[in-house]
Amino acid sequence: MTRDAALPWLALVVFGAGWGLMQPMTKIAVDGGFEPFGIMVWQGIVTLCLAGALAARKGLPKGGAQWLFCGQIALLGTLIPHFASFTAIAYLPAGLVAIIMALIPIFALILGALVGCEVLTPLRITGVLMGLGAMALIAATRGAVGSGPLWAVAVAAIAPLCYAINSTITVTRGMGGLHPLQAYAGAAMIFLPISLVSAASSGQLRGVGVDIVCFAVLASAVGHTLIYADYLWLLTRSGAVFASQTAYLVTGFGDIWLMLILGERYSGWVWIALALMLAGLTLVRPAAARRQTGLAQARAPRDTS
Repeated sequence: MTRDAALPWLALVVFGAGWGLMQPMTKIAVDGGFEPFGIMVWQGIVTLCLAGALAARKGLPKGGAQWLFCGQIALLGTLIPHFASFTAIAYLPAGLVAIIMALIPIFALILGALVGCEVLTPLRITGVLMGLGAMALIAATRGAVGSGPLWAVAVAAIAPLCYAINSTITVTRGMGGLHPLQAYAGAAMIFLPISLVSAASSGQLRGVGVDIVCFAVLASAVGHTLIYADYLWLLTRSGAVFASQTAYLVTGFGDIWLMLILGERYSGWVWIALALMLAGLTLVRPAAARRQTGLAQARAPRDTS
């Protein structure tokens, strides 16, 4: 395997491990008293400063198409999924939220089939059904696994759906010529004031100090900024279905980090649901990953700046 061919696979592992680490950070923040909009305010500040500084030489997004893409990232990549995840994780074990995030590639395949860029084969349909079966198992045994109320499971599933919609739109319509960091900085300029007003009006606005909870908030914000910007790069290079495989690595690494850092332990039903989800992903994944990688490499824009 050449270096160029290996790079997307290496990126999947790095992004999965890094994004998985955000699960315990978010759980610490929420259990420490931070609420969804309060967390997003600090994420917006960190993203604007960090991504803006790293992409400063490229300047602000220009024109309606680029700002529309930034709005898409702000809405489908941050505001809705993060509000859903941060809300759900207050009522669910973080490991279950990590498992639910593994629905991203399954949703991406369904959406890709609807817009004509993916093909649903019998094996892939089986994989989709196995993933949905894992969700049904979590919902049906939520009392046994301590997974909290059913509505929280449903809310948690909103996040992977938003990420899959965002990924599909990005692959089919492109990024309007934006660099990923430039795009995420532009998105922060949109979601930060919305988060700030929402946090202030709902009483969720909170400062940060020097303690483990505040460290978790800031670490999560830095991690999300860097990893999500690189995820946008992977989307344009390798396609939505390939890139969304990050989700099952997030699930695996997330559960490992949660056991190591927070000492979470799960019943046999949770591990059955995880095995069912990952088995479904192996059926969803292979053909699309190879095909989309080749197509995306052929049409990927070159940054000549």
